[in-house]
This record gives sequence, structure tokens and C-alpha cells, in this order.
Amino acid sequence: MMSFGVIGTSVRGGNIDLLSSLTVPEESRTEVLRRLKDACGFDELVGVFTCNRVEFYYVSNAPTVGAANRNRLLDFFFRNQEKVSFEPEDFYYHSAFRALRHLYRVTGSLDSMMVGEAQILGQMKKALSDARESGLAGPRLTNLFNEAFRVARKIRRETPLGEKSVSMVSLVVGSIVGHLSQEPRSTVAIVGVGPMSVKLAAALKGRDNIDLLFVNRSIDRAQELAGEYGGRASALADFLANPASVDVVFSATSAPAAIVTPEAVVRIQEARQTTDSLLLIDLAIPHDIDPACANIPGVTRQDISDLRAMADQNRRARFVAVDAAEQIIEGEIGRAHRDYAEAQFRPVFASAVNEGLAYAQAGLERLFETRLPHLTGTERDAIRHYVEKLVRYTNQLPVNALVEQADLGVGECAMIAGYGCMQTRASELVDSADPLANRCSQMENGCAAYGVLSPKLRRS
Repeated sequence: MMSFGVIGTSVRGGNIDLLSSLTVPEESRTEVLRRLKDACGFDELVGVFTCNRVEFYYVSNAPTVGAANRNRLLDFFFRNQEKVSFEPEDFYYHSAFRALRHLYRVTGSLDSMMVGEAQILGQMKKALSDARESGLAGPRLTNLFNEAFRVARKIRRETPLGEKSVSMVSLVVGSIVGHLSQEPRSTVAIVGVGPMSVKLAAALKGRDNIDLLFVNRSIDRAQELAGEYGGRASALADFLANPASVDVVFSATSAPAAIVTPEAVVRIQEARQTTDSLLLIDLAIPHDIDPACANIPGVTRQDISDLRAMADQNRRARFVAVDAAEQIIEGEIGRAHRDYAEAQFRPVFASAVNEGLAYAQAGLERLFETRLPHLTGTERDAIRHYVEKLVRYTNQLPVNALVEQADLGVGECAMIAGYGCMQTRASELVDSADPLANRCSQMENGCAAYGVLSPKLRRS
């Protein structure tokens, strides 16, 4: 039986070093994920890597509990390494319907630093597309992710979250504009040419008091962006050795180590034509700008943790929209649960329907021959038709009742609430003071939530 789950960590946990260590460079990502898939025994795998989170969604034939899969993943990344410090609570691991709920919340931007931001949907789509192209993801994860994309679109269509697009870029722009509010004209250096750099350039383009300087290892790409968004271009080595006068340095590259050192920042300070504070914004994982730069007088450094704090300040205003979105997700989880339950229950009653039909038909034929020989062929066919409908209807009733009961169990079953698979927790939960836990432990072989979700979820 297949199982579905997710293992991950995010900036919410506060362990940025761990997030950095799990972030695989894009050029080697496919090969690393293939080896991880084999090492953990996963049948399908999708890796999600953003500046806020690293997550691994999987399906597996082995009914292994999430903690065991997490430990295998940690062994793969950190065996014989001591430079990264982390605790078990720095990770989250969910299975079955709790994993599906997490997938829906992430894709719907309810788990983002800035709730409602639109960028995460594109990032999740790209993660699935890359996994499919490399043969890592198959039909099961594809179906689950596509369902998540549908739910995300529904959230943006039916809740206030879709009315105002917010993103990490909007936080960065707000920080830059606030920092430069007293300056008549300033220069922002954008280091790197990735998606975040392009989005920031588009957001700052055309502002009368801001000049853009594009910095990249390859100056050709920097010159392309300078031509498209206006501004100048510089090679990274030249900028660090002989910097121009800039007021803000934004960096979001995929470099494996810091590229802006304290020594480089001192040179940038010396080249500036003002004594005002220099703002450094680092959105890279791992860090592009050495954290020690924050100790230099006249320097303000911000990274993802700082932007998260800004986002938290704005979160209260979005509670109403979030509540509406959560209701949509709970409705979709209930729908998925009913579909799975129905798929599990229906085969049990299929043989009963066939046996019932055979018994009814045999009884009718004896009745026609012994007590109702005067009936015409048309009359006999009508009776056969209504008896068949009656047998099918009465056999469908228990299926509907069980599916309805399974749906009611979504809110109270320990498995659906996210406490793990009952088959592995039954021994832990027996004699527990929690009556729901005891109920679940007794139902371990009958709960429709055990295993992977149905590959065909009913559409709204």
C-alpha cells in the first residue's frame, strides 16, 4: 500500500543554518534528489527549494512512519558531518491527510512568511515540472500537486487573499523605499540575476530617485538586465574590488558561500559619497552577505528572518481572509477523505451486490414458474427491472452510511488530526487517557485514512 508524506524545514523554525545546508544548488539538484530517492526508498519525490523553505514530498510502497523517513533523510545529508546543529523539532514531517493539508496550505500561500503572496504557486509548479522531467515524480504526486494547484486558485478566487497580491519582493521594496525616503537620489546594487533579482528590478524600475546597478559574475547577463530595466552593469569581481557609490546592496544568488565579506563592505563604505547608513539585504540561502557585516558601523543588514518579522506585523490584518481560505482547505480535505473512503468501501460491497442479484433473479424465476405462470414476458421483465434496482439501492445504503461516518471522523480521528499512522501508533495509544486515541487504536485496520490518498479526487 502506498503512503504519502512530506518532510521539511522552513524559516519559521529559525534555524537558517539548517535551511542553508539542505538547499541544493540548482545545477546539481536533479542528481542529488535521485540519490536521495534511492537512499530513502521513495517511489516518487518532489523537492521544493525556496528562500523560505526546503521540503521533500514523497510516495512510498513501504508503510514507514514519518520519523523513520526523516531520519533516513538526515543520514543522507548529514552523516559524518558535525558542522550543522539542529534538533528534531527543527523538522516537520506529515503523512496522509495531514501531508495533503500541508501541501494545500503551502501552495495556497497560507504557510508563507507573507500570507497571500503569489510567488509560491509558481515555485510549486516549477518543482513539480522539474521532478516530472527528471523522472522523479509520477502520476500520484502529479495528481496530488495538481489538486493543490486547483485549491490554490480557488482560494485566490473566493477569498480576499486574491484581491491584493503580496510577495517577498513587496517587503524588500518597502524596506528599500523606507530606507531611502530622505535621499534625493540613490543607487541600488542588485547582485545576481535570478528570479528575485528580476522581480525587484521590475518593481524599482521607473522610480525617479533610484538608479539601478546590476552586478553578476558574468557581466553579459547583467548588461541584459540593465538594458531591459534601465541602469548600469558591473562584473561581481570588479564591484567587490573597486565598488561604485551605492546606498543599498541586494543579493540573492545561489553561491555556496558568502560573496560579500566585511572587507568588501568596508570598501563599499569608503566609495560612498554620503555618510548615511548603508542597507544590505540578503535573501540568499546560504547567506550571500556575511552576517558579520552587520557589526560594521553605519551598516544595516537584513535577511530572511528580519523580513519574516516584518511580515508577522502585517499578518493580523489578513486573519479574516485566512479564515476563509482555511475553510476552503478543510472542505477539500473532507472531500478527499470521502473519496478515499468510498474507494475503499465500495469493493467490499461489490460482491454482495452480485450475490444479491443472483439470489433475487433465481428466486424470481422459481416464482414465475410456480406461482405466477400467467404473467406475460413484458410483466416479468418489469418485475426483474425493479427487483434489480431494489437490490442495488439497498446495497448502496451501507456504503453511503460508512462514507458519511468516515467524513464525520475527519475532525476527531487521530490519524486525520495528524498524529501519524494508527498501524504504527496503536501500541502507543492503547490505554491512553484520550478516548479518541483509544478509538483510533482499535480501528487501525479499518480507518480509510491509512495509506496514500485516492489518485482520483472528486472535483468541485
